[in-house]
Amino acid sequence: QNSNTSILPSHLCPFWEAFAIDIMVNRRSLMRGGEDTVQQAEKVGVFLARIGFAMRGVLYALIGIVTLYIACGTGKPGKASKEGALQLLAQESGGYAMLVLVVVGFVFYGLWLLSMAIRGTTKEHGWKAILFRVKCAFKAAIHFVLAAYAANMLSGSGSGSGGGSTKAKWTAKLMEHSSGRALIGLIGVIVVVIAFSQFKKAWDASFMDGMGIEALQGRRRKWILIAGRVGISSRGFILTLVGLGIIGAAIHHNTHEATKGIDGALRDVASYPYGQAILILMAIGFWCFAAFQIACACWARID
Repeated sequence: QNSNTSILPSHLCPFWEAFAIDIMVNRRSLMRGGEDTVQQAEKVGVFLARIGFAMRGVLYALIGIVTLYIACGTGKPGKASKEGALQLLAQESGGYAMLVLVVVGFVFYGLWLLSMAIRGTTKEHGWKAILFRVKCAFKAAIHFVLAAYAANMLSGSGSGSGGGSTKAKWTAKLMEHSSGRALIGLIGVIVVVIAFSQFKKAWDASFMDGMGIEALQGRRRKWILIAGRVGISSRGFILTLVGLGIIGAAIHHNTHEATKGIDGALRDVASYPYGQAILILMAIGFWCFAAFQIACACWARID
């Protein structure tokens, strides 16, 4: 493979430069003498969680690239999913080092989410506070699984390709029972609800609440706001398609439809009227979300 070619988009370079500056600042602060060991450990944990944000950005950038290939109808290998993005990343020059960063970053990003699930939030009360804890715990579990998936690739014990067949097998078993189909339908409804929560977050710009004060000043705030709104709206759109597909699969007893996921939903869009244009817009949306994640790596508040 030609080491001079890369599937990482060049427009992320400014974000990586800003992130590199952030890395150097944290490194200098960690090397100062007289700091308490616990404080140093906390700073290391925060730094590694920021790597998790950055790796999320890389994966979404790759998903955007695969989406663009789907729009163009080319035979580029890979799936438009986080697992597919990890497989693409492994094929890049320096892919081993990137997978190590994914494992470390996602583990500490997951630990940060888990700590929020345990501590809760003072901004919400009642059922909203409980929902916040559940959401953080669920997101932490997802990133632990992705970290394990990447570690599995590093160890060479498999690329995780059997996961899809296992999911299809369990889904088929559930489809055999009316209660199982009801459960699958309920999952679809939950996915649609999550999708609409993404649209709400994009509309009211509540995602900016987690950014540090440095990100909320001048032109920087404007671009972060645009990237966040476009990117989160794109996530909402694709999750809506996935959720509706799961609900339809439960109604029509279609195991394949229920297990298509994001990649299958995007490939279905290609057959829509103006499907190519929609997919190109989706790719741009995923790149915007990637840019927003890099911004979070640089400026998000991580307690």
